[in-house]
Amino acid sequence: MSVGRRGVILLLIIVAQWAVFEAGLRLSASSEAAPGFRALFMPDDRIGYRLRPGAQTHFATAEFETDIAINSSGVRDLPIGPKPPHERRIVILGDSLVMAVQVPLAQTFAKRLEDRLNASATPPARYRVINAGVQGYGPVEQLLFFERVVAAFEPDLVLATVFVGNDATEAAISEWRLTPTTERPAAAVSQEHATRLRRLLRASVVWQIVRLRLQTALTSLSGPVPERPLAVYLSDESPEIARGLVVTRECLANLDRLAAARHARTALVLMPARLQVDPEDESQLAEIVRRHGGTLVRDIATERFRTALSPLNLPTLDVLPVFRASASAGASASAKGPVGTNAGVSVGAGARLFYQQTMHLTPHGHEVLAAALDEFLRERGLLSATAPEHLPAAGR
Repeated sequence: MSVGRRGVILLLIIVAQWAVFEAGLRLSASSEAAPGFRALFMPDDRIGYRLRPGAQTHFATAEFETDIAINSSGVRDLPIGPKPPHERRIVILGDSLVMAVQVPLAQTFAKRLEDRLNASATPPARYRVINAGVQGYGPVEQLLFFERVVAAFEPDLVLATVFVGNDATEAAISEWRLTPTTERPAAAVSQEHATRLRRLLRASVVWQIVRLRLQTALTSLSGPVPERPLAVYLSDESPEIARGLVVTRECLANLDRLAAARHARTALVLMPARLQVDPEDESQLAEIVRRHGGTLVRDIATERFRTALSPLNLPTLDVLPVFRASASAGASASAKGPVGTNAGVSVGAGARLFYQQTMHLTPHGHEVLAAALDEFLRERGLLSATAPEHLPAAGR
């Protein structure tokens, strides 16, 4: 038998074994590759994809376990229905940091914020905070999702969450969706192919287990394996990042105009990446970037977004100082032992803002963010029953 033929037979055996393992693990394991999780999403001819109304699943990993349910309106929240008298609605747009499949719905910062607002509300006034986050969404998808789904919720306030770690890249890639009749640029097509390959790998339970085992082995040899370096944190701004910042500003300006037309106000929430809060993450990433001839600047992503979005003159909460203060308080409490409080949020030994195998927030991180948002909304007068006269975003 020839060497080539033996190679083909060996490859077929490997593929067959992979398929057997994959089928068995999909029946016994829960992951983003599981059919139940993937069934949470459906194609959308305008946005690309969105959450499937009525879908639900149980999601479990080594770090967390949750039940996820999508309501009939197509968001991860309780049923919405017509807006009752005296109810003020706040919708929070964003990506996986907002959707937050890592924690139960009641522990997401959207619901913790709702609890805080209603605890001090004067009846008959009530607040409804709607989680309108969708995994993988960037500024372009947020705008289109507001048009297609969220505007029908009759919000009084729209909170657009901007993840400074990758939203510039996401905006540059998805810009073509704003004018879908135009031909996609070659860079967008190339990026889409790369994204499909990553999704294909993520769709394999076997690959996820292999990746986790490899990550565990590397961790035991050299310490925690950091998230991959993000282009927006490099000292030299690439043309893609520059364009993505422009697209982000344009999307948020359009979102503000759409909200204003429905008598709603818009505010921004700048979410940092874990590397900006965790010194160990930052030092490891900085070293990796240095080895490749680059320079990582920890806070440059936040600075770039603040500069790019300042012409909008929208109320903006920069979460970075809040998270750093909480991380510092948590470290101090951990060293002392007893549990303390920080801005009304419990902190103590082992209190972490982010999960260690993901960049997403722990229940403690959600509580810290909810407290910060509660204070921000009150200080900026965004909870008032009547909105002030709305001016164009660029001139406010």
